[in-house]
Amino acid sequence: MNIKNILTSSFSKTLGGTFLVRVLSVGATFLCSVLLARTLGVENFGIYSYVLAIVSLLALPAQAGMPTLILRETARAKALADWPKMKGIWLWSGSTVLTISFVVYFFVIVMKKTFFKDAMSGFEYSILSFGLLMSLLVAMGNVRGAALRGLGLIIQGQLPESLIRPLLLAILLLITVWLNVSINPTYAMALHLIAAMIAFFFGTWLLFRARPKELKQSKPTFQSKAWLFTILPLAMMTGMQSLSGQVDILMLGFLSTVSAVGAYKVVVSGAALAIFGLQVVGMVITPKFASAYAKENYKEMQRVASIGSLLSFIMTLPVVIVFYYFGIEILSFIYGNEYSVGYRALVIISIGQAINAFFGSSIAILTMSGNEKFVINGMFLSVAINIILNIMLIPRLGIDGAAIGVAVSMLVWNLYLWSSIKKQINIDCTFISYILRKT
Repeated sequence: MNIKNILTSSFSKTLGGTFLVRVLSVGATFLCSVLLARTLGVENFGIYSYVLAIVSLLALPAQAGMPTLILRETARAKALADWPKMKGIWLWSGSTVLTISFVVYFFVIVMKKTFFKDAMSGFEYSILSFGLLMSLLVAMGNVRGAALRGLGLIIQGQLPESLIRPLLLAILLLITVWLNVSINPTYAMALHLIAAMIAFFFGTWLLFRARPKELKQSKPTFQSKAWLFTILPLAMMTGMQSLSGQVDILMLGFLSTVSAVGAYKVVVSGAALAIFGLQVVGMVITPKFASAYAKENYKEMQRVASIGSLLSFIMTLPVVIVFYYFGIEILSFIYGNEYSVGYRALVIISIGQAINAFFGSSIAILTMSGNEKFVINGMFLSVAINIILNIMLIPRLGIDGAAIGVAVSMLVWNLYLWSSIKKQINIDCTFISYILRKT
C-alpha cells in the first residue's frame, strides 16, 4: 500500500478543503469560547456551560441517530443509483425529526409549568428555553448536513454547523464587546440561537441546490419499519455518545462547583484541538466506508482505515506536545489566570484524544457496515467506567479527577471497538498494519 496512491487528487482536494473548514471552525469556536469565558467570568460561564450540557441531552430525541442513518443510506443509494430510496429516506427523516423536535420542546414547556413552576426563576427559564430551541435547530441541521455528506459533498455538509454557526456567534459576541454591552448567560444563549437559525436556513438552501436531478422524476420508496428498527440502535449510540461527552460536566456541577464547571469547559474546548485531525479525516473517509461496504470491497476499507489512522495521529501528536510544555501559559494568556488550574486536566484529556486518533475512525467503520451494536456496547462500557471514576475521583481531585475518568474511558472504549472491528470484518482500524507491511 503506497501512500502516494492513497492520496489521490480527489481525496487530497476534499481533505484539504475539509482541513480548511475545520481550521476556520476551530478558530471560530475557540474565539467564542474565549469571548464567553472572559466576558461572563468563571461562574457565569459555568452556568452557561451547564445549561448547554442539559439542553444538548434534552435535544437528543430530535436526532435519535438520524444523521448516521441518513449518511449511510444516502451514500449507499448514490453508489447503487437507487434514487427512489434516497428521496424516501430524506422525506421520512425530515418529517420525523421535525415532529420529534416539536414534541420535545412542548414536553419541556409542560414539565416546567406543571412540576417546576416555582423551582426555576425567569432568568433560568429563559436560558433553558433559548438553549433548547438552539439545540433543536442544531439537531435538524446535523441531519441535513449528513445528507450532503452522503452525496459526497463533504465540505458543503460541514459548512452550516461547523463553520457558519460558530462564526456568526463569534461575530455577534465581538459586536457586543465593541458596543460595550454587558453579557449574561441568557443574552449569550440568545445570541447562540440567532446564529443557529441563520446557519439552519443557509444549510437548507445548500441541500436544495445540491439534490440530484434524478430525484425530481423519482417516486419515493419508504422503508419506514426497517428504518425505524435500524435507527433504534443508532439512537442509543448517539445518546450514549452525547452522554459520554456531557457526563463529566454534569457530574462536576453536581459534585463540585459551577466555577469548576467553567474551568473544565475551557479545558475540554482546548483539548478538542487535539482531536482536530481525526475529525477532519473522519469527515472525508466516512462516506467511503459506506460505499466500499455496499460493494463488499473490504480491501478498500482497510486501505482507507489505515491511512485515516495515520493522518489523524500525525496531526494530533504535535498538539499534545504543545499542551504538555506550554499548557499553563496558553490557558493564562488566552483565558486568564483563573483558568490555569486546568493545566493538568488539559494534558490528561489531550493524551486521551491522542489514543482516539491512534485507533482511527473506528465508530465510522462499524456504523457504516451495520455493526453499530458494538459501538453501543463500547459506549455503555465507557460511560459506566467514566461515571464510576468520576464518583471516586471528582470529590478528591476536582477537574483532574474528571479528566482521568475521560482518558481511561477513552482507552477502554477504543480497545473494545478495535477488537470488535477485527472480529466482525477483519480490518485493523489503526495504521499498524500499514507499518508492518512496509517493514
